[in-house]
Amino acid sequence: MRWRVALLVLSSGCVSGPRALSAAQLETCATRSYVGAFDEVFDATALSLERLGFSLDTVDARQGTLVAQRRDGRGYAVTIESREDERRVVALPIPERDVWVLDGDDGETARWDALEERTRELLASWREHPEWEYAAARELLGVLTFRARLPRAWEHVESSVSRRVVLVQRSKPRRGLNPTLVFEVSRRTPVTDERAFLLGAAEVALGAKGRLTWPDEVALPSGGTSAGGRVKVLDGSVARPVTWHVWHEATAAWTVRIAAVCGPFEGDETCEEEWRTLTQSIGSPGFEGPRVRPRTK
Repeated sequence: MRWRVALLVLSSGCVSGPRALSAAQLETCATRSYVGAFDEVFDATALSLERLGFSLDTVDARQGTLVAQRRDGRGYAVTIESREDERRVVALPIPERDVWVLDGDDGETARWDALEERTRELLASWREHPEWEYAAARELLGVLTFRARLPRAWEHVESSVSRRVVLVQRSKPRRGLNPTLVFEVSRRTPVTDERAFLLGAAEVALGAKGRLTWPDEVALPSGGTSAGGRVKVLDGSVARPVTWHVWHEATAAWTVRIAAVCGPFEGDETCEEEWRTLTQSIGSPGFEGPRVRPRTK
């Protein structure tokens, strides 16, 4: 109810029709308030702008700022800040104009309302986190509408306490390299770090928690859902060769990722065939590949 009252107060300061507005008037009209964690409000705002057809040009979660634009140059410079128990989002239209049209289907108020509606929808979606479900008899792992069949001969399946991460390994835990798959379901964010995700999988596969460095950048191809390659991860000063794959798909609110870290470049410990079979088994209606985005600062 508080946000409805706030909107009434804000709208009373907005003037309809085309006319010049002071910076203070424009900021008042461009402001919406939300109750929620800062990072969730920031991500929901950025993702909602994308859903409305804007591209994220700059994203700085630490400063709470982002810029989103369309090809015609119009967009928003957004600032998100905390005010007591609320998050204040100011979406100032860019470029600056001499006069502003606030009313009507194509007015600024309708655009702000559309952004707010989508932002609130995401915040509501994130209140209940989905969990992985494993049907051992069918070797089928799923969450939401995502389904994948696990490698038939792999022995070890372990779910995190939260059931948001599932670890699958060729053999039961052992010393040395153990080919590993990591399945993760998480809240969708405007920018993701595939390298950090793969590094975590490599630490499990090599039994080297907290010791490894992933030397190369990892990026999915534009419009793609998967990538893979060969790399020598550093265990201190020791280079340890592995093959890797990553899979990334998302709904409007949630992301599913799979990482595979397997044996060097040839031999019994590679898992190229298992990865191929796994990805061919995936069914994910309603999911899409990630967009190419700038990195957070």
